[in-house]
Amino acid sequence: MQKLFILFLVLACFSCNKNVQEDLGLPLGETKWNLYFKNNSTFSFFAQSQLHFNSNKSVKNYRNFDSLTGTWKSKTDIVTINFDNGDIYNGTAITIDSISGILTASGNNGIWYAIKQ
Repeated sequence: MQKLFILFLVLACFSCNKNVQEDLGLPLGETKWNLYFKNNSTFSFFAQSQLHFNSNKSVKNYRNFDSLTGTWKSKTDIVTINFDNGDIYNGTAITIDSISGILTASGNNGIWYAIKQ
């Protein structure tokens, strides 16, 4: 009986640890951000839009003339946003209120940063 109890205790610890590890990441759910991006590093200006991160891991990018939807994931201070049109944004938190990174959009490589509203 004692061995069974110890085995149960060990399995419970591993099961709890797995859930905690999967939940680590930036607290982006239900937040709004100002997004600044250049789809090509030769551009001399940053375009601006608004990102809305939802707790169900969906994201919306409200641009001037259209909106993009996609999904986001985060682990530690790294965030990845995959938009439905194929654009991919990878970034790192600089502070809890700012993220900066690189992007791939329509075959171009660029840079982006976002500041929490």
